[in-house]
Amino acid sequence: MSTRNGTRSSDARDPLHVLRAADAPGFDEPVMPDAAFAASLRDRLERGATLPQGVIMSGTATDTAPRSDETVVESDTTTSPPVERPGALPYLVVADPRRAIDWYTSTLGAVLRGEPIVMDDGRIGHAELEMGGGVIYLAAEFPDLGLRAPEPGKVSVSLMLPVADTDAVVAAAARAGAAVTREPYEAHGTRTGVVVDPFGHRWMLTGPSGNKVVDAIHQGDIGYMALSTPDAARARRFYATVLGWEFDADGRRVTNAGHRLGIHETDGPPTLFCAYAVHDLEAAHARIVAAGGHGEFGSSQDGRRVVDAVDDQGVRFAVYQIEPGDTRPEQHPRTRGAMTYLTVHTPDSARLRDFYGSVLDWTLHAGRIEDGWEVDDVRPQVGIAGGADRSVAVPMWVTDDVEAAVGRVRAAGGTVLDEPRTAPYGVSARCADDQGAEFYLGQLF
Repeated sequence: MSTRNGTRSSDARDPLHVLRAADAPGFDEPVMPDAAFAASLRDRLERGATLPQGVIMSGTATDTAPRSDETVVESDTTTSPPVERPGALPYLVVADPRRAIDWYTSTLGAVLRGEPIVMDDGRIGHAELEMGGGVIYLAAEFPDLGLRAPEPGKVSVSLMLPVADTDAVVAAAARAGAAVTREPYEAHGTRTGVVVDPFGHRWMLTGPSGNKVVDAIHQGDIGYMALSTPDAARARRFYATVLGWEFDADGRRVTNAGHRLGIHETDGPPTLFCAYAVHDLEAAHARIVAAGGHGEFGSSQDGRRVVDAVDDQGVRFAVYQIEPGDTRPEQHPRTRGAMTYLTVHTPDSARLRDFYGSVLDWTLHAGRIEDGWEVDDVRPQVGIAGGADRSVAVPMWVTDDVEAAVGRVRAAGGTVLDEPRTAPYGVSARCADDQGAEFYLGQLF
């Protein structure tokens, strides 16, 4: 009702009467807004309520100017169907939000929800990603608000993400630059692997139990390795002191590293000799010759058929025939004294990639350093570093305390080339033994 000049207007009506069934002729139910519009509006309001302090979503008020300390940003109103938000959800801070969004969508299967909110200075102030049946928020660093991305090795929060195939997602994350800090394992009826993404955030990728603890070895995996050294007796003393290696009666095999590892003497410079698994030994020999190498058939100490070979850059290696029951090594073994990563330094990375791609079916992707490459889905993990003065394989040996191990290196007559440093996967130090063989010590997170 309304009045004019103190007189009651008999025909004045409530301006919202059309929304009430009783006042709307021909309508039996209250007028409801369009369902898509209602969902969009609800989502827009929910998103606006969670923006960082000082950020206003434009379009929510038509007659109110922003305060001088507030920034108006545009936001797309086109949204996907609402995803339930829990009472508490992760809000990640990353140094490079655009790259992070690409990584999470391509590697972890996330779906970008709406368009990121971009600040006047170009930084992403807010983005939403749907994954694992829920949603996470993401933004750039805002140092003035105390919001910074994690520092290497200083993760304080872990995110648990349900996945359909733990092994496949862990492998994909590793190929995309994540550090695998724990290989997939079975526990409590699930299979879980742990990675730290390139932006410093730790993910526990959990899927259904698949009883995949025992996996058949793949072509191209390193099934056996041996430390090639000028003096085997000196090497045994050194590595027993530094890594706690124990040996068989002949002193040629390490018995407590968790994988097949030996020591043998060489007239050449020290390196790590590798024997790779293949399905067809005759075919592998033919590919070695076709790729510019050469090799001879023989047998190993345990009676396996092998080809002792030399690649097209003069590096010795071997291939051996896979037998039933051969199990696959871990990608990153964690047993003290085990080799968890191998860096192959080479003068010509293109030739190396072509040769081993042809012989072992290796595929590779670019790594984080110039002329650096990572071999896809090989165990233990192998990286290639081009532009070296000579070819040499440098292993990373696992230790439970890098600082203490560095002290043992010095006490045993070795050299610490690079002091311990923290990386996303753990703490490492570059060293050389008392005969000049380079290696890394790795304390994995």
